[in-house]
Amino acid sequence: MAVQGSATNQNFTFVLSGETLTRTKTLSQDAGRTTPLVFGTLMAKIAATDKWEPFTDETATDGTAIARGIFCGDDVTAAALVAGDVTDQPIYVGGCFTFDNQQLVIENSKLLTTVVDAGAVTAHTVQDDLESFGMFTELTVDIDELEN
Repeated sequence: MAVQGSATNQNFTFVLSGETLTRTKTLSQDAGRTTPLVFGTLMAKIAATDKWEPFTDETATDGTAIARGIFCGDDVTAAALVAGDVTDQPIYVGGCFTFDNQQLVIENSKLLTTVVDAGAVTAHTVQDDLESFGMFTELTVDIDELEN
């Protein structure tokens, strides 16, 4: 007896509910970048310049230790980021919304549970930072994975 496999190819939206606050920002040049910056990447802001970069270091002292937004534009090539700052890029910076945490991209092997300011009274997680700006995670489950 033949068995036929099937899958539901459905694209779930990143924002599941609520209202987003989106701002157009400048992405900081990254001369060593080798991969594109993709939709859903967790972002941090350089305090002195108001330029944005992917969140990668919870111990940074230039403001980028705080996850402050989520990149929501079209993919930006590595070549564009190597060449210089990239202007007019949309970033979710707040609101009151839930998003699919399965689609969130966090670079440098960091997690929502990564502790920022470890060892201090003010220690908190990346998820705490996002929630303080009105961005809440929601775990989604691909029901097709549960078949058979």
